[in-house]
Amino acid sequence: MKETLGVKEVVVGDITDIRTIRKVVKGVDQIVHIPPLFIAEEALVGKYLIDEAIKANVKQFVFVSVTHPIMSSLLNHTAKRLVEEHLMYQELKAHFNYTILQPMHYMHNFDPNAVKESGKYEIFYNTETKLSYVDPDDVGEVVSKVLADPQKHNRASYELVGPDFLSPKGLVKEFNELTGEHAVAEQVPDLDDFMNQVGFLNVYGRESVKHLAKTYSDYGLAGNPNVLTWLLGRKPTTFKEYVAKQLKTRGN
Repeated sequence: MKETLGVKEVVVGDITDIRTIRKVVKGVDQIVHIPPLFIAEEALVGKYLIDEAIKANVKQFVFVSVTHPIMSSLLNHTAKRLVEEHLMYQELKAHFNYTILQPMHYMHNFDPNAVKESGKYEIFYNTETKLSYVDPDDVGEVVSKVLADPQKHNRASYELVGPDFLSPKGLVKEFNELTGEHAVAEQVPDLDDFMNQVGFLNVYGRESVKHLAKTYSDYGLAGNPNVLTWLLGRKPTTFKEYVAKQLKTRGN
């Protein structure tokens, strides 16, 4: 395969199949593990990937987890906590390099171009409760820094949180202020219909979304931007900056 943007080989396979995991880790120096979304085997996949990486003498393992993995009401957070725990225990035994990154709710869940076209932002939880956010490009920048200096970031766990703490209505308000649009935020009336539309068809995925909807609606989710600010060496991207960047990318 022709090398493009540093990619030497692409492996397509079932990450729940140990043969795929062994193929992925073979001859690799560094691994960045971004878990698949809402699968029941998430914790097991992470554990097997760590174990096989150690056997293959992988030099660095970067796990992209989530802010506040101790929140037991969120199934996807619990799965990541179990992987974090396994990673720490295995490092103590095998003494290999690892870093845990804990990003907050990604800004890309708000698509400015889609909101501009439809005039609304549909979301599966209460439009009044607030969450912290992070720009995925900021997370990518941190990943590149960690990979470039493994020893500096060895055994570290970093919360990656942007500066905004906004409800869905607050997101739309910021969007409207920036664009001059008159979009609205709406909570979907039927969660099952919403999951059907976005493709959450497996039982575990549907249950995970239900837990997310209840926790986000009842409590929201918050974090602190200090660590991300230090890692980036600058202020993290704001939500308005993210929106402007996305609209510019599409030529709007």
